[in-house]
Amino acid sequence: MTWKKLDQIRRENPVTDEEEYGQAYAEASLAFELARLVYGLRTQAGLTQTELARRMGTTQSSVARWESGGSLPTIDLLDRLGRAVDVRLELVASHHDPTSSKDSPSCAVAFGAR
Repeated sequence: MTWKKLDQIRRENPVTDEEEYGQAYAEASLAFELARLVYGLRTQAGLTQTELARRMGTTQSSVARWESGGSLPTIDLLDRLGRAVDVRLELVASHHDPTSSKDSPSCAVAFGAR
């Protein structure tokens, strides 16, 4: 898709609900980041989607959906991903405060390989 076509689509479909748009954008961003994580860990481990799925006890099509951003893996599946590729994953939660340091989370949980 070219930028010209994207601009045309935006003109023809203006955002009418900023809150809904923001929420949809945040969800899409999360899906994209998780897709990059799954793909990156899998390829770094030198595994095919089928090999990773077998190690995780799931299907190749599930791995493909996560890597495309078509579905989000659950915390349990992320734990199994970490174990499958021998990587320790950490989930960090923090309050959104633009004035605070990004390195000061209010909560952190580690899972996956030990």
